[in-house]
Amino acid sequence: MANEDYTATNRNRLIAFFESGAKKATDLGNLGVEVEHFVVTQDGSPIAYEPTGSNIGIRDVLEYLAAWYPHKAFNSRHDLLGLDGEDGSITLEPAAQLELSAAPYKRIAEVKGAYDRFRTRVDSFLGANGAHIQTGGYHPTRRAQEMTLIPKERYAYMDSYFARIGTHGDRMMRASASTQVSVDYVDEADAVRKMRVAAALAPILAAICDNTRTYEAEDNNVPIRRLTLWREVDGLRCGTIPHIFEEGFGFAAYADWLLGVPPIFVTRPARNDPHGARVRPFFVQSAAEAYADAPMDDADVEHLISMFWPDVRLKRFVEIRPADCIPQEQVLGYTALIKGIFYSEESLSAIEEELGVDSQSRVTRGAWNLTSEDVADAIAQIQAHGLAADVYGKHIMAWERQLFSLAYSALPADERDYLAPLESFAADKPWWKS
Repeated sequence: MANEDYTATNRNRLIAFFESGAKKATDLGNLGVEVEHFVVTQDGSPIAYEPTGSNIGIRDVLEYLAAWYPHKAFNSRHDLLGLDGEDGSITLEPAAQLELSAAPYKRIAEVKGAYDRFRTRVDSFLGANGAHIQTGGYHPTRRAQEMTLIPKERYAYMDSYFARIGTHGDRMMRASASTQVSVDYVDEADAVRKMRVAAALAPILAAICDNTRTYEAEDNNVPIRRLTLWREVDGLRCGTIPHIFEEGFGFAAYADWLLGVPPIFVTRPARNDPHGARVRPFFVQSAAEAYADAPMDDADVEHLISMFWPDVRLKRFVEIRPADCIPQEQVLGYTALIKGIFYSEESLSAIEEELGVDSQSRVTRGAWNLTSEDVADAIAQIQAHGLAADVYGKHIMAWERQLFSLAYSALPADERDYLAPLESFAADKPWWKS
């Protein structure tokens, strides 16, 4: 019926989507690794989507890489925007940041192989064309408004929305780059447990991987600048997930959060106008209202989730998001750190005990004695005091030592050496203010 309200149906659809992500205990262990890279000329100027002057464009890079990632994605104007292959997918962030999403692997050596192959291919082409990859949490030489967006409708709508609400969305889109690692969950309780640990550790993980040495074309000495930038994009959809530490938080509460916030835009025509515009803005109405005219399918669900950027995000896996874009060796170390924490009962329990979580709440979705305000205070402490910060009543360097020690104990012997370069990187932050 044309006027039927599908709000309840869509809420159940979201819950079922998250339930479908659960893995058998024997199948746990996948690591999804995503790294966003800046591509710049020899003098640090950004490489845009289209060629400019004597400089190649990112489109040229994609066309070259298509030999190894043969499945192509285009926009409605047939601009090449993404690739996919056995090693994973290659996509573009709003201002042509080049992202590799390595196919989920269980062994870090497999992640290394996929990343090595990507870098060998792309570095060869870039080097021959006067360009190279630059890692960092923020663009090394440009202010955000000096960067141009790629031709993707999604980013035009996001840009308009952020301009409307008056936040740092333009900086997030155009000038930031991150490293994200995703992990499996066996059921709702396991997903919530990992989300809570990741949310609590977000300031510490951001500190370990802080690689933001410049900000708006100036030297940066503010710790974890990119993490706080993301948290200033939109209070409705970023930061710590609402109620995550409260009694009974789970898939339903997460679904309610998604449905209660404007989706920015939807990607299907209205039910009463099936031949109308597929992409339609919704800057004010909630997602529940925007989608109420028809049942949501997987594409609708995945799009809605993608319009939220908390420190940890739930999809059909738990996506851990606080890390800056870091060099390749440190990416592997960070992957090892996440594996050693989130796939180890001993590691999770030790961290929860340190945070004062009682034994029952650790595995039953009971309330934690942590709040989103505590996480915000931890971030403020790190920004104010750097390596001397106190986080949840404990020195940040003690936290870092414990996390690395737990991961080292939990990892197979042949994966422990990956941690050392990241541990050294974490302890050496000369650009942080003292």
